[in-house]
Formats: sequence, C-alpha cells, structure tokens
Amino acid sequence: MKRIEQKVIKYIDRHNLILAGDRILVGFSGGPDSVFLIHFLDKYRGKYNIRIAALHVNHGLRGKDADKDELFCKRLCEKLNVDFYSVKVDVKKYAKKHKQSIEEAARILRYKSFNKICAENNFNKIATAHNCGDNTETVLINLFHGTGLSGISGIPAKRENIIRPLLILSKAEILSYLKDKSIGFRTDKSNLNEDIERNFLRQRIIPLVKGKLNPSLEETILKSSETYRSTAVLLSKYIEEISQRYVEFSKGELSIDLKVLEVYPEDVLGEFFKNILQKYFSYPFSFNDFHKLSGLIKKQTGREINLVGGLTACKERGNILIKKIKKVEFVQRKLGFGDRVDLGGNIFGIDKYTGNDYHLNSVKKEEIISADHLDDTFVLRTWKAGDKFVPLGMKSFKKISDFLNEQKVPSSMKKSQLVLVNRNNIVWVVGLRIDDRVKISEETNIKCKLWMK
Repeated sequence: MKRIEQKVIKYIDRHNLILAGDRILVGFSGGPDSVFLIHFLDKYRGKYNIRIAALHVNHGLRGKDADKDELFCKRLCEKLNVDFYSVKVDVKKYAKKHKQSIEEAARILRYKSFNKICAENNFNKIATAHNCGDNTETVLINLFHGTGLSGISGIPAKRENIIRPLLILSKAEILSYLKDKSIGFRTDKSNLNEDIERNFLRQRIIPLVKGKLNPSLEETILKSSETYRSTAVLLSKYIEEISQRYVEFSKGELSIDLKVLEVYPEDVLGEFFKNILQKYFSYPFSFNDFHKLSGLIKKQTGREINLVGGLTACKERGNILIKKIKKVEFVQRKLGFGDRVDLGGNIFGIDKYTGNDYHLNSVKKEEIISADHLDDTFVLRTWKAGDKFVPLGMKSFKKISDFLNEQKVPSSMKKSQLVLVNRNNIVWVVGLRIDDRVKISEETNIKCKLWMK
C-alpha cells in the first residue's frame, strides 16, 4: 500500500500540485475516491506543511441517502480533526432553469460552492478526487461527441486553483488501498444508472475494450491525453494569434473577418471556431457546428443559421457575425412637434425649424423636411414587409427591404431598422434617407427638423 501512496506523491511532485503553506479545500462526497484523498492529505499534511478542510455538497437528488452521505462525511472529518463545510443545492431546479443536464448542473453548482467557501475562508486551492478512470471516461465522451483536440486532452492535473492528485490512480488501486486499511466509504447508487452516458461507458464499453483490446486502457489514455494537452496548449496560442488579427468582440457580438479563410487551412479553422466560441460565449462547440459554419460561409450575404446554445450566426459582407439570439420586437411610438422618444438607448425628436441650413449632419442623424402637407402627429416604428417610399433624388417607389440591401445595412441590423411615418407615408428611413416628397423647396412654408442621438 506504500507503493500507491508513493505513486501519488511522485505525481504531485511532477506536476507541482502542492506547495508549502497551501490551504486546500477538498471536495468530499463520501465515495471511495474522496475518502482516499482526505486520508492521504491528512496523513501527509505535515510533510507538505499544508492546512486542509473538506466541503460536502448535497445535491438534493437522493433524499435520505444524500443526508446519510453528509453525516458520514461530517463524522469522518471530526475523527480526522479536519474542518468540515457542507452546502445544499437544488440541482433539478437549476438544470430546468438553465436548460442543462443534471450532471452538468451538479458540476456547476459544486464549483460555485467551492469558490464561495474558498473566498470566505481564504483557501487558495481546491482538490478534487478524479481518478484515472474518470479521465478515460471524459476522453471517450468528448471523442464520441466530436469536441476536438482540447476535448480529448482529458482532465488536467491542475487548472487554475484546482488540483487533482489522484489522476494517476485507477479505481481498483483506490479500492484495494481502502480495503487493506479497513477504511469505509459511501456508495452512490445513481452510479449504476446506465441512462447516464458516463455510467454506460464505465459499466459496458470500457470493460469490453479492456478485455478485448487493452487491459491498461486507463494508463494508456492518461499518457495520450497529456500529450494531446501539450499539443492543445500550443494550438491555443496559435489560435490566439489568429484571433487578434481576425476577430472582434463588442457589445456581445463576435465578428470574424472572412479573410481568415484565405490565410489558414480548414484543419485549423475547426479548433479556431471552437476556441473563440468557448472563450466569448462559453459555448460547447461540436463538429456538426463546424459543418454548419462552413456551409454558411459559402452562402450569400444575409443568410443566418442557429447554433445550439441560443446563438445565431449571420453572414455579412466580409465577415461572420455571431451573437446570442435576441427576439426583435415590433416598435411603434407616436410623437409630435417638440416630443422626445427614447428607444434602445437612442433619443428621437421632431422640432419646428426656422433656419436656412438644410444639410445639418453628414451622417444622416438630422434631417430638415417640408411639413406643408403633414399632420402634427408622426409614428416612429419598426419597418415591416411591404413598406416602401420614394428615396430622395428618385421619382419612383422602392421597397424598404431593397433599399436596406442597397445601403449595405448588415443583416443583423435590418430587422430593427426604424422608419418615421406621417399620413401612412414613410417620410424618413431613420438615419439613412428621407422621402423625396418631403424635401425642401422654394415653395416650402413649414419646415421641421428630424433628429436622433
């Protein structure tokens, strides 16, 4: 059994997981892995000169069994003289609200609890009891779902302040150690539920692979995943350099310059899309998404696709624009001379005008029009299908949709374009062009100023 402990010590030293003076909060479920970890760190806290404490997160999923787990963890910590914290979370409620799986919701809430307890009690590291088998399951799940190189890199020994000292051990080694030392632990019966894909892999697929192909599967995949991780780090740096040149992120919108396609091969672009969507939207990118985006790039300007996770991608002129799907509501507000309207952070107004300067603003945020044949009441609204007007300088009607295309208005902005209407006629496509029928002439008697800011 000393061999198993030495194996963990060497792994900790190789990855520099623990430093003298560390204050470590251990994720403690009461299962065999976390029981081993608590006992190990308790035994060697003098060697490492560390302080340890345990946090048990009750997910509220298993009723009385979950309460018994918590009590078991509390009593063991009391026996070892280890500070104990417990938190109860409502995983089902969180999963439903955020449209996530129970497993993913539980993981998120666990780490939120870890971070909260760490912040409140000055712990600088979190230790979780993931073992070699957990890494194998993670790699295979990500491989089957097509999550790319970073996905098959598996579980890292260290990420930020999270350390995983037991990744070097198999489940069999952990159970053997606990049995030899007569150390008890709790068994989570939900781990037998094969409807959960991780359990299905653990109980059905992995034993077959180990029996027919590779008895040392976990060890092989651990070594491979560490190699993949090193490669992923290099690729990530490479992609970051690409992003700095071809990606802009502003006000929740991600713009990707299509020139990137001319410079870099398709093999790189899959990881490129994956990394930037994960970075800016925390989006779980899949190989199917890459095919969708590749297809969009080849389509005409203005085409859109929806990605899983509430994102939409639209091909603009020279770029792809990705953002969270936001429902555009129809807007309609009445206003008269002297009124002000606040819409979407912009102020709109109409005033009587007595000046002689008819070219107030080169960016079309102010216009002077003839009000001789207009009512005192205007309507500011979102344009709709079938709307048309006579653009200034023309003699015939043009559909608003065609006009917006000619003006190269980005597809993402077309749906929210506003028009100002009087007597059921559009007098101003806001910020773009007035109607020719309301232009100033020598016969104009009443003038008004339209503006936005």
